[in-house]
Amino acid sequence: MLKKLWLTAALSLTLTACATGPQLAPAGKFETPAYSVDLLSDWNALPVRTDKNKKATVLTKDGTRLNAVYLFSDVMPGDALYNQVRRDNPVPKFDPDMSDLEMVELVTSSLERGARIKNLKTQNVRPDSFNGRDAIRFDMTGTTGAGLDVEGSALLANIDGKFNLVMFVAPSEYYAEKYRRDVDAIFGSVGDGDILG
Repeated sequence: MLKKLWLTAALSLTLTACATGPQLAPAGKFETPAYSVDLLSDWNALPVRTDKNKKATVLTKDGTRLNAVYLFSDVMPGDALYNQVRRDNPVPKFDPDMSDLEMVELVTSSLERGARIKNLKTQNVRPDSFNGRDAIRFDMTGTTGAGLDVEGSALLANIDGKFNLVMFVAPSEYYAEKYRRDVDAIFGSVGDGDILG
Protein backbone atom coordinates (compact mmCIF):
# COMPACT_ATOMS: atom_id res chain seq x y z
CA MET A 1 0.00 0.00 0.00
CA LEU A 2 2.77 2.47 0.91
CA LYS A 3 4.61 1.77 -2.34
CA LYS A 4 1.44 2.63 -4.26
CA LEU A 5 1.04 5.83 -2.23
CA TRP A 6 4.64 6.88 -2.94
CA LEU A 7 4.11 6.35 -6.66
CA THR A 8 0.91 8.38 -6.57
CA ALA A 9 2.72 11.15 -4.68
CA ALA A 10 5.57 11.27 -7.15
CA LEU A 11 3.18 11.50 -10.10
CA SER A 12 1.01 14.06 -8.34
CA LEU A 13 3.92 16.34 -7.47
CA THR A 14 5.39 16.03 -10.97
CA LEU A 15 2.12 16.87 -12.71
CA THR A 16 1.40 19.76 -10.36
CA ALA A 17 4.93 21.10 -10.76
CA CYS A 18 4.63 21.11 -14.54
CA ALA A 19 1.30 22.94 -14.41
CA THR A 20 1.86 25.51 -11.68
CA GLY A 21 5.55 25.73 -10.72
CA PRO A 22 6.18 24.74 -7.10
CA GLN A 23 8.41 26.90 -4.94
CA LEU A 24 10.29 26.14 -1.77
CA ALA A 25 8.59 27.49 1.36
CA PRO A 26 11.51 27.51 3.82
CA ALA A 27 11.12 27.07 7.56
CA GLY A 28 9.95 30.29 9.17
CA LYS A 29 7.09 32.65 8.44
CA PHE A 30 4.99 31.99 5.32
CA GLU A 31 2.65 34.78 4.27
CA THR A 32 -0.63 34.73 2.38
CA PRO A 33 -2.37 37.94 1.30
CA ALA A 34 -4.38 37.98 4.55
CA TYR A 35 -2.36 36.17 7.24
CA SER A 36 0.85 34.31 7.96
CA VAL A 37 1.70 30.87 9.37
CA ASP A 38 4.88 29.52 10.94
CA LEU A 39 6.63 26.56 9.30
CA LEU A 40 8.83 24.36 11.47
CA SER A 41 10.54 22.90 8.39
CA ASP A 42 10.70 23.34 4.61
CA TRP A 43 7.58 22.70 2.53
CA ASN A 44 6.74 22.91 -1.17
CA ALA A 45 4.31 25.75 -1.94
CA LEU A 46 2.01 25.37 -4.93
CA PRO A 47 -0.46 27.97 -6.19
CA VAL A 48 -3.92 26.53 -6.80
CA ARG A 49 -6.77 28.13 -8.67
CA THR A 50 -10.10 28.44 -6.92
CA ASP A 51 -13.47 29.64 -8.12
CA LYS A 52 -13.28 32.54 -10.59
CA ASN A 53 -9.57 31.80 -11.16
CA LYS A 54 -8.50 33.28 -7.84
CA LYS A 55 -5.45 31.84 -6.16
CA ALA A 56 -4.87 29.98 -2.93
CA THR A 57 -1.79 28.09 -1.78
CA VAL A 58 -1.25 24.45 -0.92
CA LEU A 59 1.76 23.36 1.12
CA THR A 60 2.96 19.78 0.72
CA LYS A 61 5.90 17.58 1.64
CA ASP A 62 5.36 14.48 -0.50
CA GLY A 63 2.73 15.54 -3.04
CA THR A 64 -0.77 16.88 -2.58
CA ARG A 65 -2.40 13.44 -2.52
CA LEU A 66 -0.29 12.42 0.48
CA ASN A 67 -0.26 15.60 2.56
CA ALA A 68 -1.69 19.00 1.85
CA VAL A 69 -2.19 22.15 3.89
CA TYR A 70 -4.53 24.48 2.02
CA LEU A 71 -4.34 28.22 2.73
CA PHE A 72 -7.37 30.18 1.53
CA SER A 73 -7.31 33.90 2.26
CA ASP A 74 -9.94 36.61 1.87
CA VAL A 75 -12.49 34.56 -0.09
CA MET A 76 -15.09 37.13 -1.10
CA PRO A 77 -18.89 36.85 -0.82
CA GLY A 78 -20.26 34.83 -3.73
CA ASP A 79 -16.96 33.01 -4.32
CA ALA A 80 -16.38 29.28 -3.90
CA LEU A 81 -13.35 27.33 -2.69
CA TYR A 82 -13.30 24.96 -5.67
CA ASN A 83 -14.16 25.17 -9.33
CA GLN A 84 -17.42 23.66 -10.46
CA VAL A 85 -17.16 19.91 -11.22
CA ARG A 86 -20.78 19.12 -12.06
CA ARG A 87 -23.47 21.62 -12.96
CA ASP A 88 -26.17 19.48 -11.37
CA ASN A 89 -24.27 19.49 -8.04
CA PRO A 90 -22.92 23.05 -7.65
CA VAL A 91 -20.17 23.92 -5.21
CA PRO A 92 -21.36 26.18 -2.38
CA LYS A 93 -20.42 29.84 -2.28
CA PHE A 94 -19.45 31.95 0.70
CA ASP A 95 -22.02 34.25 2.26
CA PRO A 96 -20.79 36.59 5.02
CA ASP A 97 -24.08 36.04 6.89
CA MET A 98 -23.36 32.31 7.32
CA SER A 99 -23.40 30.94 10.86
CA ASP A 100 -20.41 29.04 12.22
CA LEU A 101 -22.04 25.70 11.40
CA GLU A 102 -22.95 26.89 7.91
CA MET A 103 -19.29 27.77 7.32
CA VAL A 104 -18.29 24.27 8.47
CA GLU A 105 -20.79 22.92 5.96
CA LEU A 106 -19.32 25.22 3.29
CA VAL A 107 -15.97 23.47 3.78
CA THR A 108 -17.33 19.92 3.87
CA SER A 109 -19.68 20.43 0.92
CA SER A 110 -16.83 22.00 -1.04
CA LEU A 111 -14.66 18.93 -0.41
CA GLU A 112 -17.50 16.58 -1.38
CA ARG A 113 -18.48 18.42 -4.54
CA GLY A 114 -15.22 20.05 -5.61
CA ALA A 115 -12.57 17.59 -4.39
CA ARG A 116 -14.80 14.50 -4.62
CA ILE A 117 -14.20 13.28 -1.09
CA LYS A 118 -17.03 10.96 -0.06
CA ASN A 119 -18.58 9.93 3.25
CA LEU A 120 -17.20 13.07 4.86
CA LYS A 121 -17.83 13.28 8.60
CA THR A 122 -16.92 16.06 11.00
CA GLN A 123 -15.89 15.64 14.61
CA ASN A 124 -14.87 17.81 17.54
CA VAL A 125 -16.22 21.14 16.23
CA ARG A 126 -14.91 23.75 18.66
CA PRO A 127 -14.16 27.46 19.04
CA ASP A 128 -10.64 28.67 18.28
CA SER A 129 -8.92 31.83 17.09
CA PHE A 130 -7.61 32.97 13.70
CA ASN A 131 -5.29 35.96 13.69
CA GLY A 132 -6.76 36.98 17.02
CA ARG A 133 -10.35 36.73 15.75
CA ASP A 134 -13.06 34.27 16.72
CA ALA A 135 -12.84 31.10 14.65
CA ILE A 136 -14.04 27.52 14.40
CA ARG A 137 -11.87 24.41 14.24
CA PHE A 138 -12.94 20.87 13.48
CA ASP A 139 -11.60 17.47 12.47
CA MET A 140 -12.90 15.32 9.62
CA THR A 141 -12.65 11.94 7.95
CA GLY A 142 -13.69 10.75 4.51
CA THR A 143 -12.85 8.60 1.49
CA THR A 144 -11.44 9.62 -1.89
CA GLY A 145 -13.01 8.54 -5.15
CA ALA A 146 -10.24 5.90 -5.38
CA GLY A 147 -11.32 4.46 -2.01
CA LEU A 148 -8.47 5.86 0.09
CA ASP A 149 -9.38 6.83 3.66
CA VAL A 150 -8.34 10.39 4.47
CA GLU A 151 -8.54 12.63 7.50
CA GLY A 152 -7.72 16.17 8.42
CA SER A 153 -8.53 19.37 10.24
CA ALA A 154 -9.80 22.81 9.36
CA LEU A 155 -9.57 26.23 10.97
CA LEU A 156 -11.90 28.87 9.54
CA ALA A 157 -13.06 32.40 10.23
CA ASN A 158 -15.19 35.14 8.76
CA ILE A 159 -12.95 38.19 9.07
CA ASP A 160 -14.53 41.48 8.03
CA GLY A 161 -16.92 39.70 5.68
CA LYS A 162 -14.21 37.57 4.03
CA PHE A 163 -13.69 33.84 4.46
CA ASN A 164 -10.29 32.56 5.62
CA LEU A 165 -9.38 28.89 5.94
CA VAL A 166 -6.43 26.70 6.84
CA MET A 167 -7.13 23.04 6.05
CA PHE A 168 -5.05 19.86 6.30
CA VAL A 169 -5.92 16.65 4.43
CA ALA A 170 -3.88 13.42 4.24
CA PRO A 171 -4.40 9.65 3.97
CA SER A 172 -5.31 8.12 7.31
CA GLU A 173 -2.65 5.44 6.90
CA TYR A 174 0.77 6.79 7.89
CA TYR A 175 0.67 10.26 6.31
CA ALA A 176 -1.92 11.89 8.57
CA GLU A 177 0.47 11.46 11.50
CA LYS A 178 3.80 11.78 9.70
CA TYR A 179 3.95 15.58 9.92
CA ARG A 180 1.46 16.11 12.75
CA ARG A 181 3.90 18.30 14.71
CA ASP A 182 4.47 20.55 11.68
CA VAL A 183 0.75 20.80 10.94
CA ASP A 184 -0.14 21.56 14.56
CA ALA A 185 2.44 24.37 14.51
CA ILE A 186 0.88 25.82 11.36
CA PHE A 187 -2.60 25.79 12.89
CA GLY A 188 -1.32 27.16 16.19
CA SER A 189 0.56 30.03 14.57
CA VAL A 190 -2.56 31.23 12.74
CA GLY A 191 -4.53 31.16 15.97
CA ASP A 192 -1.89 33.14 17.84
CA GLY A 193 -0.64 35.35 15.02
CA ASP A 194 -0.90 39.09 14.62
CA ILE A 195 -3.16 40.58 11.98
CA LEU A 196 -1.07 41.70 9.04
CA GLY A 197 -1.48 45.20 7.76
